[in-house]
Amino acid sequence: MEAFFNTWKIWGVNFILQIGLALILALIFSDMRMKLRGLAFFRSIFYLPNLITISSVALLFGILLDWQHGSLNMILLKIGLISEPINWLNEPATAQLSVSLILTWMWFGHSFIVVMAGVSGISKDYYEAALIDGANRWQTFTKITLPLLKPILLYIMITSLIGGLQLFDLPMLLTDGIGSPDGSLNTMVLYLYNQAFKYNNYGYASAVAYGLFVITLIFSAMVFKGMYRNERKQTRQV
Repeated sequence: MEAFFNTWKIWGVNFILQIGLALILALIFSDMRMKLRGLAFFRSIFYLPNLITISSVALLFGILLDWQHGSLNMILLKIGLISEPINWLNEPATAQLSVSLILTWMWFGHSFIVVMAGVSGISKDYYEAALIDGANRWQTFTKITLPLLKPILLYIMITSLIGGLQLFDLPMLLTDGIGSPDGSLNTMVLYLYNQAFKYNNYGYASAVAYGLFVITLIFSAMVFKGMYRNERKQTRQV
């Protein structure tokens, strides 16, 4: 049960930040008033972390978040934001937050590219009509962009959910492999792995694997049903 809640907490923070950043950037780059250039450059920069192997990412952030000699603590101490070094990977709350932020850094570029692909498929006539009618940026985003992006957002949520429930490699590489500190990074797949290959409980590990499949299937179906129920309600209202 602990592994279940750990997985959801880490994925939840990561997903909110990831989709939030992607939507904010989509709002900025799709704004006809701002007319920002260089979208291709920013897409490349944002997607770059996704191309780095997870072992390299774990090594990089293991050094950056080191308690005594890590660059992050050194910078925060130098500018006076903290008075003493923070042991980021040795406290349950900061360890989970660190993993969530690292995953956000790795994956929000992918979400941004998918969202922008959806935005580019929306006819400019809608935005021009909204501009002529005097709609502000928030109204344009909530009344035009967001409703038309629902299929894209559904795809991002489902794929992110499946990937989040399978979280294994980063907690494994950043800690001792059993979910330290205090089991806060013990995700469902890490728990499954340890039961099978560390404690040789193959039958129990198989049951956990089937349970993980069922959980993923149930929550994916719930997301599909919720999204399309709202869409049917809106269609009836129109």
